[in-house]
Amino acid sequence: MTQLAVVKKAVAFINKKTKNFQPEIALITGSGLAGSIPALTQKITLPYTSIPGFLRSTVPGHTGNLIFGKYKGRNIVVMQGRFHYYEGHPMKDLAISIRTLKMLGVQKLLVSAAVGSMDMKLKPGSLCVLKDHINFMCNNPLIGNHDPAFGPMFFDLTEAYDKTLRKTALAAAKKAKINAGEGVYLAVTGPNFETPSEIQMFKRWGATVVGMSVVPEVLTARQCGIQVLGLTWVTNMGCGISKTPLSHEETIRETKKIEGKFKDLLEILFVKL
Repeated sequence: MTQLAVVKKAVAFINKKTKNFQPEIALITGSGLAGSIPALTQKITLPYTSIPGFLRSTVPGHTGNLIFGKYKGRNIVVMQGRFHYYEGHPMKDLAISIRTLKMLGVQKLLVSAAVGSMDMKLKPGSLCVLKDHINFMCNNPLIGNHDPAFGPMFFDLTEAYDKTLRKTALAAAKKAKINAGEGVYLAVTGPNFETPSEIQMFKRWGATVVGMSVVPEVLTARQCGIQVLGLTWVTNMGCGISKTPLSHEETIRETKKIEGKFKDLLEILFVKL
Protein backbone atom coordinates (compact mmCIF):
# COMPACT_ATOMS: atom_id res chain seq x y z
CA MET A 1 0.00 0.00 0.00
CA THR A 2 1.36 3.45 -0.91
CA GLN A 3 1.70 6.08 1.78
CA LEU A 4 -1.00 8.14 0.04
CA ALA A 5 -3.39 5.20 0.41
CA VAL A 6 -2.41 4.81 4.09
CA VAL A 7 -3.03 8.50 4.76
CA LYS A 8 -6.36 8.50 2.92
CA LYS A 9 -7.50 5.51 4.98
CA ALA A 10 -6.52 7.29 8.22
CA VAL A 11 -8.28 10.48 7.12
CA ALA A 12 -11.48 8.61 6.22
CA PHE A 13 -11.50 6.89 9.64
CA ILE A 14 -10.88 10.16 11.49
CA ASN A 15 -13.51 12.09 9.53
CA LYS A 16 -16.08 9.44 10.34
CA LYS A 17 -15.26 9.61 14.07
CA THR A 18 -15.15 13.44 14.20
CA LYS A 19 -18.01 14.09 11.75
CA ASN A 20 -15.64 15.87 9.35
CA PHE A 21 -14.19 18.24 11.95
CA GLN A 22 -11.63 20.43 10.13
CA PRO A 23 -8.73 21.55 12.35
CA GLU A 24 -6.82 24.66 11.33
CA ILE A 25 -4.09 24.53 14.01
CA ALA A 26 -2.20 21.41 15.08
CA LEU A 27 -0.03 20.99 18.16
CA ILE A 28 2.49 18.23 18.82
CA THR A 29 3.29 17.88 22.53
CA GLY A 30 6.83 16.87 23.44
CA SER A 31 8.09 14.72 26.30
CA GLY A 32 6.12 15.28 29.51
CA LEU A 33 3.99 18.10 28.06
CA ALA A 34 0.72 16.19 27.63
CA GLY A 35 -0.81 18.05 30.58
CA SER A 36 -0.20 21.47 29.03
CA ILE A 37 -3.07 21.29 26.54
CA PRO A 38 -5.62 24.11 27.08
CA ALA A 39 -9.18 23.08 27.91
CA LEU A 40 -10.89 22.25 24.63
CA THR A 41 -14.64 22.13 24.08
CA GLN A 42 -16.45 19.54 21.95
CA LYS A 43 -13.43 17.31 22.57
CA ILE A 44 -12.98 14.02 20.75
CA THR A 45 -10.04 11.75 21.66
CA LEU A 46 -8.78 9.03 19.31
CA PRO A 47 -5.97 6.75 20.56
CA TYR A 48 -3.23 6.30 17.96
CA THR A 49 -3.81 2.55 18.28
CA SER A 50 -7.32 2.97 16.86
CA ILE A 51 -6.30 4.90 13.73
CA PRO A 52 -5.50 2.76 10.66
CA GLY A 53 -1.90 3.14 9.54
CA PHE A 54 -0.83 5.30 12.49
CA LEU A 55 2.37 4.42 14.31
CA ARG A 56 2.55 3.55 18.01
CA SER A 57 4.16 5.88 20.54
CA THR A 58 6.34 3.86 22.95
CA VAL A 59 8.29 6.52 24.86
CA PRO A 60 7.41 7.46 28.48
CA GLY A 61 5.86 10.92 28.52
CA HIS A 62 4.17 10.48 25.11
CA THR A 63 0.55 9.50 25.79
CA GLY A 64 -0.45 8.53 22.25
CA ASN A 65 -3.74 10.28 21.44
CA LEU A 66 -5.09 12.47 18.68
CA ILE A 67 -7.35 15.06 20.35
CA PHE A 68 -9.80 17.29 18.46
CA GLY A 69 -11.65 20.26 19.91
CA LYS A 70 -12.36 23.97 19.90
CA TYR A 71 -10.61 26.74 21.80
CA LYS A 72 -12.30 30.15 21.69
CA GLY A 73 -13.66 29.52 18.22
CA ARG A 74 -10.50 27.98 16.75
CA ASN A 75 -10.51 24.37 15.52
CA ILE A 76 -7.58 22.55 17.13
CA VAL A 77 -6.04 19.09 16.84
CA VAL A 78 -3.38 17.88 19.26
CA MET A 79 -0.94 15.03 18.79
CA GLN A 80 -0.54 14.07 22.44
CA GLY A 81 2.82 12.41 21.99
CA ARG A 82 4.93 11.89 18.88
CA PHE A 83 6.89 9.21 17.03
CA HIS A 84 10.68 9.04 17.00
CA TYR A 85 13.18 7.55 14.58
CA TYR A 86 15.01 5.93 17.51
CA GLU A 87 11.92 3.89 18.39
CA GLY A 88 12.69 1.82 15.30
CA HIS A 89 10.08 3.33 13.00
CA PRO A 90 11.20 3.62 9.37
CA MET A 91 12.05 7.28 8.75
CA LYS A 92 9.57 7.55 5.85
CA ASP A 93 6.73 6.46 8.15
CA LEU A 94 7.27 9.52 10.36
CA ALA A 95 5.61 11.48 7.55
CA ILE A 96 2.26 9.66 7.92
CA SER A 97 0.85 11.66 10.85
CA ILE A 98 1.81 15.07 9.43
CA ARG A 99 0.43 14.25 5.99
CA THR A 100 -2.77 13.10 7.67
CA LEU A 101 -3.03 16.43 9.51
CA LYS A 102 -2.63 18.28 6.22
CA MET A 103 -5.41 16.29 4.55
CA LEU A 104 -7.65 17.00 7.55
CA GLY A 105 -7.24 20.72 6.89
CA VAL A 106 -4.36 21.84 9.13
CA GLN A 107 -2.71 25.10 8.03
CA LYS A 108 -0.40 25.81 10.98
CA LEU A 109 1.67 23.38 13.04
CA LEU A 110 3.05 24.07 16.52
CA VAL A 111 5.88 21.64 17.22
CA SER A 112 6.96 21.43 20.86
CA ALA A 113 9.84 19.42 22.29
CA ALA A 114 12.15 19.08 25.25
CA VAL A 115 15.73 20.05 24.42
CA GLY A 116 19.21 20.39 25.81
CA SER A 117 20.71 23.86 25.61
CA MET A 118 24.17 24.99 24.51
CA ASP A 119 23.46 28.66 25.27
CA MET A 120 23.92 29.91 28.85
CA LYS A 121 21.20 32.51 28.20
CA LEU A 122 18.70 29.67 27.75
CA LYS A 123 18.87 27.61 30.94
CA PRO A 124 16.37 24.95 32.12
CA GLY A 125 12.86 26.38 32.16
CA SER A 126 13.52 28.68 29.18
CA LEU A 127 11.73 28.63 25.84
CA CYS A 128 13.72 28.49 22.60
CA VAL A 129 11.62 29.57 19.62
CA LEU A 130 13.19 27.90 16.61
CA LYS A 131 14.40 30.04 13.71
CA ASP A 132 16.21 27.25 11.84
CA HIS A 133 17.55 23.71 12.18
CA ILE A 134 20.49 21.47 11.32
CA ASN A 135 19.55 17.92 10.31
CA PHE A 136 22.26 15.68 11.77
CA MET A 137 20.00 12.61 11.64
CA CYS A 138 21.61 11.80 8.28
CA ASN A 139 18.19 10.74 7.04
CA ASN A 140 14.99 12.32 5.76
CA PRO A 141 11.35 11.10 5.84
CA LEU A 142 10.85 12.28 2.26
CA ILE A 143 13.47 10.00 0.67
CA GLY A 144 11.80 7.49 -1.66
CA ASN A 145 8.47 8.68 -0.32
CA HIS A 146 7.25 11.23 -2.86
CA ASP A 147 3.73 11.73 -4.14
CA PRO A 148 2.59 14.97 -5.84
CA ALA A 149 -0.44 14.95 -3.52
CA PHE A 150 1.90 15.88 -0.65
CA GLY A 151 3.72 18.70 -2.43
CA PRO A 152 6.83 19.12 -4.61
CA MET A 153 9.85 16.84 -4.25
CA PHE A 154 12.19 19.84 -4.20
CA PHE A 155 11.11 22.73 -1.96
CA ASP A 156 12.69 25.75 -0.30
CA LEU A 157 13.58 25.89 3.41
CA THR A 158 14.72 29.52 3.63
CA GLU A 159 11.94 30.04 6.15
CA ALA A 160 11.31 26.56 7.55
CA TYR A 161 10.05 28.24 10.74
CA ASP A 162 7.60 31.02 9.90
CA LYS A 163 8.95 34.48 10.75
CA THR A 164 5.55 35.97 11.58
CA LEU A 165 4.62 33.06 13.84
CA ARG A 166 7.98 33.38 15.63
CA LYS A 167 7.36 37.05 16.30
CA THR A 168 3.92 36.27 17.69
CA ALA A 169 5.33 33.51 19.91
CA LEU A 170 8.06 35.73 21.37
CA ALA A 171 5.48 38.42 22.18
CA ALA A 172 3.22 35.80 23.77
CA ALA A 173 6.13 34.46 25.85
CA LYS A 174 6.84 37.96 27.14
CA LYS A 175 3.19 38.38 28.08
CA ALA A 176 3.27 35.01 29.89
CA LYS A 177 6.51 36.05 31.67
CA ILE A 178 8.56 33.24 30.14
CA ASN A 179 12.29 33.61 29.53
CA ALA A 180 12.56 33.10 25.76
CA GLY A 181 14.88 33.57 22.84
CA GLU A 182 15.34 32.36 19.28
CA GLY A 183 17.74 29.61 18.30
CA VAL A 184 18.80 26.82 15.96
CA TYR A 185 17.75 23.21 16.62
CA LEU A 186 20.30 20.44 16.05
CA ALA A 187 18.57 17.10 15.36
CA VAL A 188 20.27 13.82 16.31
CA THR A 189 18.90 10.30 16.08
CA GLY A 190 19.24 9.33 19.76
CA PRO A 191 18.33 7.47 21.84
CA ASN A 192 21.59 8.14 23.69
CA PHE A 193 22.41 11.68 24.76
CA GLU A 194 25.27 13.48 23.03
CA THR A 195 28.92 13.38 24.11
CA PRO A 196 30.70 16.51 25.40
CA SER A 197 32.77 16.65 22.19
CA GLU A 198 29.63 16.47 20.04
CA ILE A 199 28.08 19.33 22.01
CA GLN A 200 31.17 21.46 21.43
CA MET A 201 31.05 20.64 17.71
CA PHE A 202 27.35 21.53 17.50
CA LYS A 203 28.05 24.88 19.17
CA ARG A 204 30.70 25.66 16.56
CA TRP A 205 28.16 24.85 13.84
CA GLY A 206 25.85 27.53 15.24
CA ALA A 207 23.34 25.30 17.04
CA THR A 208 21.55 26.57 20.14
CA VAL A 209 19.62 23.52 21.32
CA VAL A 210 19.74 19.79 20.60
CA GLY A 211 17.04 17.12 20.45
CA MET A 212 15.91 13.83 18.90
CA SER A 213 12.76 14.85 16.99
CA VAL A 214 11.13 17.93 15.38
CA VAL A 215 13.05 17.95 12.05
CA PRO A 216 11.25 15.00 10.34
CA GLU A 217 7.91 16.62 11.24
CA VAL A 218 9.00 20.04 10.03
CA LEU A 219 10.33 18.75 6.70
CA THR A 220 7.08 16.91 6.03
CA ALA A 221 4.96 19.89 7.04
CA ARG A 222 6.86 22.34 4.89
CA GLN A 223 6.63 20.08 1.85
CA CYS A 224 2.85 20.06 2.40
CA GLY A 225 2.72 23.84 2.69
CA ILE A 226 1.92 23.92 6.41
CA GLN A 227 3.34 26.91 8.31
CA VAL A 228 5.51 25.83 11.26
CA LEU A 229 6.21 27.28 14.70
CA GLY A 230 8.87 25.48 16.74
CA LEU A 231 8.52 25.80 20.53
CA THR A 232 11.25 23.98 22.43
CA TRP A 233 11.64 23.88 26.20
CA VAL A 234 15.07 23.61 27.78
CA THR A 235 15.15 20.79 30.34
CA ASN A 236 18.93 20.55 30.74
CA MET A 237 22.22 21.97 29.58
CA GLY A 238 24.12 19.89 27.04
CA CYS A 239 26.51 17.14 28.08
CA GLY A 240 29.78 18.63 29.30
CA ILE A 241 27.99 21.87 30.18
CA SER A 242 25.66 20.19 32.66
CA LYS A 243 27.35 19.25 35.92
CA THR A 244 25.21 16.13 36.36
CA PRO A 245 24.63 13.05 34.14
CA LEU A 246 21.66 13.39 31.77
CA SER A 247 18.59 11.14 31.90
CA HIS A 248 15.10 10.89 30.41
CA GLU A 249 13.73 10.98 33.97
CA GLU A 250 15.28 14.43 34.37
CA THR A 251 13.65 15.51 31.10
CA ILE A 252 10.20 14.46 32.33
CA ARG A 253 10.79 16.06 35.74
CA GLU A 254 11.79 19.38 34.22
CA THR A 255 8.96 19.49 31.69
CA LYS A 256 6.45 18.92 34.48
CA LYS A 257 7.75 22.12 36.06
CA ILE A 258 6.88 24.19 32.99
CA GLU A 259 3.57 22.54 32.01
CA GLY A 260 1.62 25.44 33.51
CA LYS A 261 3.71 28.06 31.68
CA PHE A 262 3.33 26.21 28.40
CA LYS A 263 -0.43 26.03 28.87
CA ASP A 264 -0.52 29.80 29.45
CA LEU A 265 1.51 30.32 26.26
CA LEU A 266 -0.72 28.03 24.19
CA GLU A 267 -3.87 29.79 25.41
CA ILE A 268 -2.49 33.01 23.96
CA LEU A 269 -1.20 31.45 20.74
CA PHE A 270 -4.34 29.49 19.89
CA VAL A 271 -6.15 32.84 19.67
CA LYS A 272 -3.38 34.96 18.11
CA LEU A 273 -2.15 32.65 15.34
